[in-house]
Amino acid sequence: MPFFVAIAFFYIFISGQSPARADALPENPKEIPWHISALSVTFDNKRNLYIAEDDVVITGGKTRLEADYVEFSNKTKDAFAQGNVLLISGEDSISCNAMKINLITQTGIINKGTIFIQKNNFYINGENIRKTGKFSYSAKKGSITSCPGDSPDWKITGRNIKITIEGYGTASNTVLWAKKIPALYSPFLVFPVHTKRQTGLLTPRSSSSERKGFEYEQPLFIAISKNTDATLYADYMSDRGTKSGAEYRYVLDNKTKGSIFFDFLEDDKIDDGTKTTEKYRYSTTPQRTNSDRFWFRMKHNQELPDGFTAKLDIDVASDADYLQEFKDGYTGYTETKKYFEKEFGRGLDEYNDTTRKNRLNINKSWSTYTFNADVLWYDNINARRQDTSDTTLQTLPGIEFDASKQQIGVSKFYYSLDTEYRSFYRKDTTTTLVKGQRADIYPRFYIPLKLGRHFNFEPFAGVRQTVWHTNNFTDINGNSDSFRTRQMYNIGARLSTKLIKLFNPDNFFADKIKHEIIPELDYSFIPHIIQNDLPSFDSLDRIGENNILTWSLTNNFISKKSGLTPKGDETLTYRNLAYVKLYQSYDIKKARDHESKPFSNITLDAKINPIDFFLLDVNLSWSPYDTHFKTLNIGNTLKDNRGDSLNTKYRFSENSSESLYSRIDVGLTDELSIYCSIEQNLKEKKTVETKAGFSLKKSCWSFNLYFSESPGEQSITFLINLHGIGEFGTK
Repeated sequence: MPFFVAIAFFYIFISGQSPARADALPENPKEIPWHISALSVTFDNKRNLYIAEDDVVITGGKTRLEADYVEFSNKTKDAFAQGNVLLISGEDSISCNAMKINLITQTGIINKGTIFIQKNNFYINGENIRKTGKFSYSAKKGSITSCPGDSPDWKITGRNIKITIEGYGTASNTVLWAKKIPALYSPFLVFPVHTKRQTGLLTPRSSSSERKGFEYEQPLFIAISKNTDATLYADYMSDRGTKSGAEYRYVLDNKTKGSIFFDFLEDDKIDDGTKTTEKYRYSTTPQRTNSDRFWFRMKHNQELPDGFTAKLDIDVASDADYLQEFKDGYTGYTETKKYFEKEFGRGLDEYNDTTRKNRLNINKSWSTYTFNADVLWYDNINARRQDTSDTTLQTLPGIEFDASKQQIGVSKFYYSLDTEYRSFYRKDTTTTLVKGQRADIYPRFYIPLKLGRHFNFEPFAGVRQTVWHTNNFTDINGNSDSFRTRQMYNIGARLSTKLIKLFNPDNFFADKIKHEIIPELDYSFIPHIIQNDLPSFDSLDRIGENNILTWSLTNNFISKKSGLTPKGDETLTYRNLAYVKLYQSYDIKKARDHESKPFSNITLDAKINPIDFFLLDVNLSWSPYDTHFKTLNIGNTLKDNRGDSLNTKYRFSENSSESLYSRIDVGLTDELSIYCSIEQNLKEKKTVETKAGFSLKKSCWSFNLYFSESPGEQSITFLINLHGIGEFGTK
């Protein structure tokens, strides 16, 4: 592996995302006036030459030259500077013993100098450096580093060094030094000197596994324009072939942007069900006999006229194994999902979900109304690959118009409204799984009332009208009518009050704390309606009888703390310290029918966040009959100012699953931190994944070492980041 480490290090190209670099000189440098100040200035009229001594400063535009002694040609703008020389050009600087330079062309010779490029904190040192242009340098012998000081933590020495800012540098016979110890050698080195987005190779990845063999993944970043870029990927796998990938990203305006991703692999291995291919098999999916494999996914946000917005999500994979097999890596499922969630606020279906959602949504929101139009297509991978009957329900389209609860004119009455139209499509149908359309309208009316001084009472009534049109649907009675209708109503009421207590701790924690107790009683009734003669597309087609009374008790704790801004203005900070809600339902119908368990489970929802360093989320349900937990979900985060943290997540569902995830991060020093995580399937008594590692961060470099283990897979990854040069390592 040392050979690959050397290759990954000595042929690094990266592109940054920092703002564009300001030019060091104006567009017309010949028109720049130059000013000289010094303790002593004389003028040689014959040579048209200024001679300045002691605290010499020459300025012009964005260029400033300082030295103990300077000869400056008024005609050619050539300058010879000696003694404590400092040339500042834009944001970059050169310090040296002596310098000959033309201040207009920015070319010249630097003796025993150091060049400092500010935006990527880059130092170039050499005995004799030639400045060949505004942003280019060359040296027969020198060194580069991003560490300050005479004894940097790392440096790269070499010969025949050539550097172009906003481009690349090259050097021959290069050696990487760790302090004064030579660590790696290469006959040739290419390194980036970018302060803004640039086309170039990105950091490669390499790994080894039983399923893929040796793997080397190399990305190439392409800066197309200010608002568009792309990345191409070549992912070589010794046992599987080379997977090609491409990403295209664009931003048209503040509300219009998109990202398109595509990967393709002509796989050398298949799963035909035989013993020789069993290591390429997944037990949860059908046999994979295809060798042409791909994954296309994209997301797009579009601003439309009149305040409408559109969102497009596409997710199509060649086979059910693809996202499991290529879960990791630059173009894998994990990185793609993380990117989509960060950039678009919406992710992907789970990697093992063989029915992938594709969606086009058009939306507009008003203060009290919302409009949504959806086209939903669920790609059933197994049905497509196996060429079997596909009865997956599609929505082409679905249209919703809703009104939030609002007052009717100046009356005491309020209303809300849900309406929708959906056209359902199936590629293949049966006598019950059919195509069709459905329209539904559901208005509800409320009247808030006061009962005495302390109680709020709000009765409501709603009516629902639903109409279906289907083709070739036959109900249980043998009826094949195309049109079906359903009318139903529901009524209910809510009784609540609020108790408030103010506390005045008046300490560092809070000036005041408000405790709210909200008891609530809800009643809902929906009559029994025969619906087994209706089409069944989704849950809206079967609304069950409902005669339920629900009690709940909610506790809110809210703190208020006053403070001062840096300017001395008073500020108020509010924090939701804790939210705890306990509730349970009583089914009147079950009680009247003498069923044994009319009471539901008692449910608790809680979120406790009294300080920035502690968060507790709890959701549980408990049966009053067998006195056991039915579900229990607990998430906890502890952290401090040093960066130490402890995260735990416990999930339990009776007769279904039980898991525990824990991660601890510890900052041993300001520079060194370690972490360890473990995910366990407690029900099956299996360890899902274990990870451990450490990170060492210095001012000009960092080192990361990670170990991970999951069933059938182990990996060790190390990455070294030399700031200003890039990242290299192996897995």
